[in-house]
Amino acid sequence: MSGEKATVDDGDNGPNIGVVAGVAFTAITLLAAIAYTVMLNLVDWVAVGVLSYPVAGVAPFAVITGAILTIPIVVPTVLVTARFAD
Repeated sequence: MSGEKATVDDGDNGPNIGVVAGVAFTAITLLAAIAYTVMLNLVDWVAVGVLSYPVAGVAPFAVITGAILTIPIVVPTVLVTARFAD
C-alpha cells in the first residue's frame, strides 16, 4: 500500500530460448568438430604413419570416437539452454 504500481511480468525480459539453444549448440559443435579433427589427424599420424597400421584397422576407432563426442555436444547445450531459459 505504498502507492507504487505493481509491474506485470509478461515473460519478455529474458533471452529467446531458441537463440540461446542455437548459439550454444553451434559453439559447442564447432569446438567439438575442431577437437575431433585434431584427434583424427593425430591418430592417423601415429597409427598409420608411425606404427604402420592399415587404415581399415584404424577407421572403426574414428567412428566410435565420433559417436562418443556427441555426449559433450548434447550435455553442455542442454545445460546452457536450461541456465539461460529461466
